[in-house]
Amino acid sequence: MNSFAHIINVVSELENKSFFEIQKVTLASFVRAKNHSSSHQIEQLLCYHKDFPVKTETNFKLVSPLEKSILDIGNLNNKKALPLLKDILQIAYHNSDADYIIYSNADIGIMPQFYSAIDEYIKSGHDAIVINRRRIKSTLNKVEDLDSIYSELGKPHVGFDMFIFKRTLFPKFILNNTCIGIPFVGNDLFYNLFCFAEKPVLFNDKHLTFHIGMELLKDWGSAELKKHNYTEFRKTTKALLPQMDITKFPGAELNFFKRHFKWLMNPTLSYPELFVTDLKQLGKKRNKKVYDPNYKKQSYYEWLMKYINFD
Repeated sequence: MNSFAHIINVVSELENKSFFEIQKVTLASFVRAKNHSSSHQIEQLLCYHKDFPVKTETNFKLVSPLEKSILDIGNLNNKKALPLLKDILQIAYHNSDADYIIYSNADIGIMPQFYSAIDEYIKSGHDAIVINRRRIKSTLNKVEDLDSIYSELGKPHVGFDMFIFKRTLFPKFILNNTCIGIPFVGNDLFYNLFCFAEKPVLFNDKHLTFHIGMELLKDWGSAELKKHNYTEFRKTTKALLPQMDITKFPGAELNFFKRHFKWLMNPTLSYPELFVTDLKQLGKKRNKKVYDPNYKKQSYYEWLMKYINFD
């Protein structure tokens, strides 16, 4: 049975009160998921920046505080001590011997069956998994709402915020100075997983995580920080270009125009590297997706249901 080390960066109430309240729901969902999968070996690690110490949380392992932040990188006007993603992953790697490391944002809750389901996906051959969150209404925002939260199907989101990967992959990663809490962080980790894992997978439709709030786009951080993270993200994708095998990437099995349209329109991907790699590897065999044979027979009713159902 696989063991897991799941790390998130937590904030103090002083640092961000509104986020701190949402974080309570996340941590409560972690406790329930660990109890649900009590037969698995699961470590739940909390890290934080040294300038904003947090109280010791029961059931969690509080690791050594992060010494660095975006304030130590370059000459930025930003005054927030936003941690660097690579430092958080490094802490998880050095504070656990678990077979698999899990990183997620502190506002991403998990379903009770999360760890058990992940273990099954790993047993099926996946050594890296990215799960896109389900968005739920913002009125369900308290720990006592958890049962109602679990009952919500939610709506999909394209952002990457839950990553599971084999521990032995981490030393191979190429990560630059993206900071958490700002767009493009996590996209760099996504590319590393799909370059170095043997059988990575992106799940867009699994009912395994939740995010409180229905927004698809949120104006996080300053233009300066967004530019910084984008620059660091592109440094990573360019450095990873020689490692890219296009057949591992989501959408590679689609026809030429469909896959390029999806890659180009997806804001979380870096299209130039996918375009170059795809042209160089056009002759590579692509694995076709296996569909339920009954789905096509029901396609008209699926379409009809979409338009007659009430939201």
